Amino acid sequence: MPSVIVNSKSMGRNQGLSFRWWWLIWVAAAICIFLCGTVLGVVSSGSSGAGGGWFSQILNPPFGGRERVTILAVGCDSSSNQGLADTIIVMTVAPKTGEISALAIPRDSRVEIPGVGVRRINTSHVIGGMPLTIQTVELLLGLPIDKYIEINVPGITKLIDAIGGVDIDVQKRMYYRDRSQNLRIDLQPGLQHLNGAQATGYVRFRHDASGDLGRIERQRHFLRAVITQLMKPNNVARLPQLAEAFVETVNTDLAVKDLLALKKIVEQAGPNSIRAETLPGEPKMIHGQSMIELDSDRVREAISRVLLGQGLSVEVLNGTEVNGLAARVAARLEEAGCEITQVANAAEKSDTTLVISRRGGSRRAERVASWIGMGVISVQPEGDSLADVTVIVGRDLTTNPEQR
Repeated sequence: MPSVIVNSKSMGRNQGLSFRWWWLIWVAAAICIFLCGTVLGVVSSGSSGAGGGWFSQILNPPFGGRERVTILAVGCDSSSNQGLADTIIVMTVAPKTGEISALAIPRDSRVEIPGVGVRRINTSHVIGGMPLTIQTVELLLGLPIDKYIEINVPGITKLIDAIGGVDIDVQKRMYYRDRSQNLRIDLQPGLQHLNGAQATGYVRFRHDASGDLGRIERQRHFLRAVITQLMKPNNVARLPQLAEAFVETVNTDLAVKDLLALKKIVEQAGPNSIRAETLPGEPKMIHGQSMIELDSDRVREAISRVLLGQGLSVEVLNGTEVNGLAARVAARLEEAGCEITQVANAAEKSDTTLVISRRGGSRRAERVASWIGMGVISVQPEGDSLADVTVIVGRDLTTNPEQR
């Protein structure tokens, strides 16, 4: 039987493995979750007497006790909350297991907007606000949207200033000026502390060869910086500024208990535990307009794998002297329905077969270990692994005749 070590740090990073961090794009949702959770968490902890009693009661259970909930996060580029949808992210949350998955929809995706026709998906918000955007996303994905978070992008500037700015390693020189939008982005490369205006410019910059896809990549770096900053205890002293900026920036139908639950899940698992991808597509010029042409087959596959939790991505690393052993384990897992992202040698040998969960709790690792038939399970969301689960094949597998 596989043994379980939850939240184990004993492995550390001494395996010397080569990890890649896949894109994580839910900036708007993360800001909402952490800011609301910080503000309301302090309010709830300070409640007492009769008021504290009723407040505590509404915190349990979140999402009405549902096993899975789907949330649409939209960042719009107007303070009126009726501008273009600048960021569109669909998240599924499993409150009981602590798993969160996120699927980003490129804003220039060519889609069918109900009652309007084929347009860029970001125009749905201009035409009909959140109701039409929700209908459009539901039609595209074939999934019902249970809750929504709407954030005006200009308000992010005030939010970032309210938390004291963020530390970001700017990858390259960024300069762009648009007087009509009163927009000026002027950043030098290197690690630096950015204020609200600078951080917003970093997120919105798209005037290079990578265009919209490059901006999505920068959004994930921004997310990590925001979460790191929000984790600092000195943000309690900034509660008045946080509350003011939050009210001016965020519109959501999530209840207090739901927001606090989301905050707790991300805090416990870490931002790297979130399984996140972007809908696959190709940039094209269609009728003189730049759009993202989505691949319908790959979209359906991404929905099943990411949002519905069907299938697991696994990397298999050989920690023994037996050539081809990792490949045999990978073949067994592939037969079980896993997507194998990498088969390679581990940097160090291991006496024990290790099954490491990189996303959320131990459930995914437990499933993989059951297919292998052995393995010590640990939960280590930190790191830049592309896969949901990392398997390091140990020498114990070579001595077990049933597993060879």
